[in-house]
Amino acid sequence: MNQQLFALIDINNCYVSCERVFNPRLNGQAVVVLSNNDGCVVSRSNEAKALNIGMAVPWYEIEQQALAAGVKVFSSNYALYADMSRRFFSILEQHFHPDDLEPYSIDECFIQLSSYAEHFDVEQYCRDLIQRIEQWLGLPCCIGIGTTRTQAKLANYFAKKRIGFKSLCYLPHMDLCSYESLLLETPVSEVWGIGRKISKQLQNHAIYSCYDLTFANEHYLGKQFSVMIARTIRELKGQSCITLNNPATPAKSILSSRSFSSALTEKSIIKQAVIFHVNRAHKRLTQQRQLCACVHVALYEKISVPPYKNKLSYALGLEYASDDLLALNCAALKQIDVLFKENKKYIKVEIMFSALHIKQHYIHDLWQPLAQIQQRDNLMNTLLKMQQRYGSNCIQVGYHSANTAWQMKQQHRSPRYTTCWKELLTIHDSALTVTQNK
Repeated sequence: MNQQLFALIDINNCYVSCERVFNPRLNGQAVVVLSNNDGCVVSRSNEAKALNIGMAVPWYEIEQQALAAGVKVFSSNYALYADMSRRFFSILEQHFHPDDLEPYSIDECFIQLSSYAEHFDVEQYCRDLIQRIEQWLGLPCCIGIGTTRTQAKLANYFAKKRIGFKSLCYLPHMDLCSYESLLLETPVSEVWGIGRKISKQLQNHAIYSCYDLTFANEHYLGKQFSVMIARTIRELKGQSCITLNNPATPAKSILSSRSFSSALTEKSIIKQAVIFHVNRAHKRLTQQRQLCACVHVALYEKISVPPYKNKLSYALGLEYASDDLLALNCAALKQIDVLFKENKKYIKVEIMFSALHIKQHYIHDLWQPLAQIQQRDNLMNTLLKMQQRYGSNCIQVGYHSANTAWQMKQQHRSPRYTTCWKELLTIHDSALTVTQNK
């Protein structure tokens, strides 16, 4: 079979769906999940969408009206969502070879189906997959299938919006008239990689729908916009020419940043936040098996005029590239001593590792303390084994305090049902009695 075939599978309203798995009372109700510090709406149930609650709308703007309408609100529960995502991808790996899976986000994955189409009825195979994920995880999914990744993404959109597809849209099996009808009815902003900003610019070229873009002059638009527009047009026509970045490729820099739940004025509390973000960045550094030679720290000061924050930054190069958590923390904390000013209010901290080197290929020179480097390597390996066995918080670098003002505001977070022993779902005796009586 020469024709390539791609599928895109994703979880419907992922964060909301994860909340509903452990709280079935939310089924059929309007539910929203908020972003960091309970800022904006990042996930909505279909019932919430019916109330015209938009994506990324600031929560403070709609809070009173939403609560009055009975909307249930939750803070982002990243531990829960990440664990459910892990289980989701685990099921995919049972159905497809890992080389055929291209993870796109926490709840989305492209699948190369060409080889499977030679031996299976891929449409039925994918429908069985949707049913299994629903049965095993309780998460509703949709699948779009096309001859390119852009078509698969668009087909997934159709599968979500059209009940008649029953959660799966197989574009290659659709007759041309029906396909063109769908393209005419779909705004061009729904095409993968276009978005609202570019779609407004495309309107100046009389391109309003997916149909208009599919049959537009790719060479002309490529010169007016970018080569990606030309590739997108070819993908809509069925020519595969867009690939995903290889997730195994090491990053050139690693960033960890988050706003405080409230403005801070104490250096010791800010240092707690710095250590937290250094630990997050260090975890990614070790996962990618890289070494860091430069640590950047940025501290955002609250000011009274737009943009209401002033960025203060500093960078410190290390004596040698390292993945030593203690050395990285020391470098970051030294920069806080330089940046911090008394009687100022700070609202955000940012940690970035740069000048990264692949650990396996890095060669230390003779002027470096090789014995100390080896000793610290052993220490980091021991730390990693402890965290794997006893959890990531079993041992921490200093500045521990009960003051958590630097942490995210999560006033509506649900329990971490699958990752925290103290928050596991429990069944009360009364519930057991009721079940037994039934």
